[in-house]
Amino acid sequence: MNTLRGLGACAVLAGIAYTVTKVTQVEIVVLGFTCLAVTLTVLGWILSVKRSRHDRRAAGGGGGRRARRS
Repeated sequence: MNTLRGLGACAVLAGIAYTVTKVTQVEIVVLGFTCLAVTLTVLGWILSVKRSRHDRRAAGGGGGRRARRS
């Protein structure tokens, strides 16, 4: 592991610990973080599916459910 990467991970953990101690409504912060994580994950999945379909069409494969069977 890169030294700076490890230092960055420690800084993030320290920031989280500091935030949790200073915030009075921790549940709201956790809910917001969870919603953000789910949103970014779903967005990444959608973009991945779109890219996969684009690549398949560009390669001339077609494929998918509606592909013709000979």
